[in-house]
Amino acid sequence: MRICSAFRMLRAMCGFAIAATGAPVVHAEESDFYRGKQIQIVVSTEPGTVYDAYARLLAQFMPAHIPGRPAIVTQNMPGGGGLRAANYMYNIAPRDGTAIAGTHNAVLTMSLIAPDLAKFQERHFSWIGSVTKDPYVAVVGRDVPIASLEDAKTKSVSMGGPSAGSLGVDLVVVVNALFGAKFRVVAGYKDPVEVRLAMQRGEVDGTFSVSWSELKQTNLVQQGVFRIIAQHGLTPFPDFPGAPMLMDQAKTPEDRAALLFMLGRQEAARPYFAPPDVPRERLDILRAAFLETLRDPEFLKQTSDMRLAVDQPMAGAALADFVSTLLDTPKSVTDRVQGILAKSR
Repeated sequence: MRICSAFRMLRAMCGFAIAATGAPVVHAEESDFYRGKQIQIVVSTEPGTVYDAYARLLAQFMPAHIPGRPAIVTQNMPGGGGLRAANYMYNIAPRDGTAIAGTHNAVLTMSLIAPDLAKFQERHFSWIGSVTKDPYVAVVGRDVPIASLEDAKTKSVSMGGPSAGSLGVDLVVVVNALFGAKFRVVAGYKDPVEVRLAMQRGEVDGTFSVSWSELKQTNLVQQGVFRIIAQHGLTPFPDFPGAPMLMDQAKTPEDRAALLFMLGRQEAARPYFAPPDVPRERLDILRAAFLETLRDPEFLKQTSDMRLAVDQPMAGAALADFVSTLLDTPKSVTDRVQGILAKSR
């Protein structure tokens, strides 16, 4: 069956990690291109988020691994769960290797989920790599009267998120449609930090898709302020044993395929890419520098001190293959998901 085949294929692709691809060859004729230049990293959130923290660390450590040691600066460009940044990178950013982006992983499949909003084709981006995989979870405040997804089928609670196209909004809509949950979506927050603050103020009861990296920065789960009601990984995550798997809600191959399409991209949770048509020699330089930075002992010490994961990162070629596999999800699956989401917009 095509759906089952696609499921097995994507699960296999999730094994692509940093070791799956060796460092690209840096061509001598390009080795001096970056001398005296500046590289811009566009970040798809406001300052203060995990996305921003990774980008600033890369800006600090990557220059040492790029011939010519260019300066790297970050520019925050929040909006649409990565949509604004991706549209900028595809249509406006320079294509000479001096602009890269670190965005929400929703960008990996945005053209299939929100084709009217995505002014780009993911296959054409110059994929540099992903820093880490990062499981997502659904959380509610400690006083919210649900303890499981089953409770949410009979009780209505509000879930905060950014905008249509972000996992924090779209996954709620899909779960409601597939499993009969009664979550109410409250959209319009800029980033996970705003959603978290809204939960603490009592504006919303919870959020359905927040990365574990974001939550670990706060200790709110460990302190019992937030409770995890579901984990969204493809396999159980050891940091929260006993939290139910969202995938276990799916009882048919069609429902499992729809969820896999939505959740698979968390395997490349912190993707970095450049615009289309970057000269291959310069892309190889960026890919090699990215990999070397992720192995840099000082970079790893900083991420550890900041409680940021570098878990099963993906090299650029592996990430490009992974994106292609997501985009090759059977049309019956993507049409179903798109139809569900279209009804909510």
